[in-house]
Amino acid sequence: MPPSDPAAREPFAAACRRLGPRLMRDLGLSDVQAAGLLGNLGHETGGFRHLQEVAPAVPGSRGGWGLAQWTGPRRLAMEAWCRARGRDPADPEAGYGYLCAELRGPEAPALAALRATTTLAAATEAVWRRYERPGVVAPARRLAWARRALAALRDGPAAMPAQPPGRP
Repeated sequence: MPPSDPAAREPFAAACRRLGPRLMRDLGLSDVQAAGLLGNLGHETGGFRHLQEVAPAVPGSRGGWGLAQWTGPRRLAMEAWCRARGRDPADPEAGYGYLCAELRGPEAPALAALRATTTLAAATEAVWRRYERPGVVAPARRLAWARRALAALRDGPAAMPAQPPGRP
């Protein structure tokens, strides 16, 4: 039997409603900027369903991990950050903490670029260009996830657009 609560049926929207206000408060973002970040994270994680990259782009690598699908040196830095704090890298709070730490620290220029945006499209692009720096960009998919994130932040589940296409 499906859950009666619409948020329980839509984990991405529920995650956006949980994370968005925190991002706005902790990083000084507008709802549009937070949605641009959440849309990119949603794209990277299949709507916050995959902690581990499903099909690593680099054969033989451990692939992306966590909220931002950190890879290579950034994954190692995230794991070291967690170890130093006695946190499990699989803990969602550890991922959120590291996301904020990275954006306030070594990725501060990406945060500044995001804060300078005024539209959802610009916020989404700033995140993939300056923070995610993906091998496969898929801008239309990232923007579709960002639209869903913004709808969740502003209007709740009733306004959620259709699910964007899956990751390639």
